[in-house]
Amino acid sequence: MAANPLTNAVRRFIALGLAVCLALPSLAVAQPPSSGTGPVAAPPSPSAPPAVPADSILLRFGGVRPDACAGVNVGSGGRVALPLDYRIGPGDQIDVQLAGRLEVARQQAVVDPEGSISLPPVGRVHVDRLTVLEAQRKVNEQLRGLFKFMDATLSIGVPRCFEVVLTGEVERPGATQASAMRRIHEVILLSGGVTSRGSVRYVDLISRTGAQRTVDLLRFELLGDLSQNPLVEEGLRIHVPPRSGYVTLSGAVRRPGTYELSPRRSLREVLDLMGGVSQGAAASQARLTRAGADGRNDTFGVDLPRVLTPPADVVLQPGDVLYVPPGAVLQDVVEVRGAFNGTGDSAKTTTTGKPTIVQRIELAQGDRIRDLLVKAGGPSPLADLRLAVIERSGSGGPRRQIPVDLQRLLVEKEEYQNIPLENGDVFMLPAVEDKVYVLGEAKAPGPQDFRAGLTVREYLTLAGGPTVRARFKNAIVTFRDGRTFKVDEAPPVEPGAVVSIPEVSVRWYQDYIAILGAVAGVVTTYAGLFLLFGGKLTTTGQ
Repeated sequence: MAANPLTNAVRRFIALGLAVCLALPSLAVAQPPSSGTGPVAAPPSPSAPPAVPADSILLRFGGVRPDACAGVNVGSGGRVALPLDYRIGPGDQIDVQLAGRLEVARQQAVVDPEGSISLPPVGRVHVDRLTVLEAQRKVNEQLRGLFKFMDATLSIGVPRCFEVVLTGEVERPGATQASAMRRIHEVILLSGGVTSRGSVRYVDLISRTGAQRTVDLLRFELLGDLSQNPLVEEGLRIHVPPRSGYVTLSGAVRRPGTYELSPRRSLREVLDLMGGVSQGAAASQARLTRAGADGRNDTFGVDLPRVLTPPADVVLQPGDVLYVPPGAVLQDVVEVRGAFNGTGDSAKTTTTGKPTIVQRIELAQGDRIRDLLVKAGGPSPLADLRLAVIERSGSGGPRRQIPVDLQRLLVEKEEYQNIPLENGDVFMLPAVEDKVYVLGEAKAPGPQDFRAGLTVREYLTLAGGPTVRARFKNAIVTFRDGRTFKVDEAPPVEPGAVVSIPEVSVRWYQDYIAILGAVAGVVTTYAGLFLLFGGKLTTTGQ
C-alpha cells in the first residue's frame, strides 16, 4: 500500500529534528550549568534537614533556639549568633560558602569523631576545639594553595547535642540532653533550678577527663559575669552541693536578704556584689551582729566607709547579720498611689486591671495638691477625680483620711480643695470603676460591666434575675460617693454603684407550710409524751 504523502512529510520532519539535536547538544532543552556568571546555590543534599517555615517558633532573629539539638537548619536562612567562647566539636554541622570570581557554591559538612571536616576540593581539615573564625582561617590557608581567588566563609548550621549529667541539689537530677550553645545556668534552670537547700556559689563542673572547676552562678545572675557561666561540654557533670554558711543584709542596702558566703568571706565583696548601701544610708553607723562561742549574740559597730576602703576589709562568719540604718530625713516627702501618669522614676503597678503608680516625691516648702499633681505627671485618663483622698498621720494619734475632689479643683477651679501638704502624707487617687455590683437576692450576684443607660432592673437581669425570695421594691442603690437611694427614687446608675436586693421575711405558702410543720412537730412531741406517761406529767421530787 502506497504511503500517504502527509505521513512521509511528518516522518522526515521528526528525523531532521532528531539529527539536529544529536549534532548540536547545546541547543537542546536543559538546565543551565552551575558555572554561569551569576551566583547559583548548590542543590540541597538528600540528607539536609527541611527549611524552617517563616511562622515557626524559630523566628528569624538572626539566631537559633538554644535548645535546638537536631533537625533545624539555620545556616542559610538566619546566621547563628555564636557565643565568643564557642568551639567546634564532633557532631557540629558547618555551613561552608565558597566564593570565587564568577560563582558561589555552598555545601555542608559535619565534624567527624576525629574533629575533622571533608571539603571538596580542599580535602580534610582538622577543626576540633577551634572557634569558627579560627577554623575559617585554617580552611582559607589550605584553599589559597589551590585557588588564588577563592574565599571560604564558615558558620554553624546545627550545633551538636550531647548528654549532660546533673547531680546534687537540683529539682530534677539525672542525665539530660543539651545543645552545645547552652550554658550552665540554662541547663540547671531547665532541670527545675536549684533547690532551697542548694548552693549557687559553689557549683562544681567535672569534665569527662576528670578536670574540675567551681563557678559562682550568683555573680553571673547579679553582674552578668560569663566567666562564671561557661558553655556546657560533652560528658560534663554538674554537681550542686548543699548551701554553706550565709550572711544576712538588712536595712538601707540595695539588695537586702540572705546570701551565701564566698570562700573569701569578704564584707566588701558581698556589698559590691549586692549593689552597696542605699543612697542616704548612715553607713558609718552600721551594726554587725555575730553569734558568740557561748551562743549569745554580740553586736558591734562597723564604719563602712573606713573598713571598706582597700585594702581594709571585714572577714564575715556564717550567721552574721549586717544592719545599715537609714540616714536622717533631709527632705519632707509624700507618697502618691493610684491613677497618675507618673514619671520616669515611678514604680508601675496594676490595680483592678488598670495601670497605676507608686512613687515617693520630695516636697518643697508650701507645696499643695496642685503642685503634687504636676510632680506626679498629672492624673491619668482612668482616674476617678472625685474620690481622691489624703491619708495623714496625726501627732501621736491614728491616721485620718481627708477627701479631695479633684473635679472641683481642676475643672471648676475651686481653690479651697487645693489644701497644703505635710511630710508623710499619702495621696491616693483611685482608678474609675467600670463595674456595677448587684448583691443580695440575685441568681448570679457579683460585678456587671457598666453600660450607659441601663436601669437597675436591667442590671438585675444581667445578674440572672431575682431569686424567689427577692424583694425588689425594697432594693437600695448606693453610689461611690456614699449616696443611697431606694430603687424607685435612684438617679441613673453610675460606675461603681452597688445594688442591694433584700430578702423577704415570709414568702407565699411555702413559708407558711414550713411554719405550720414546725408547730405541728412541737404539738406531736408534746402529745406523745403525754400519752407515754398515762396522761400524767409529774415532776421529780414533788
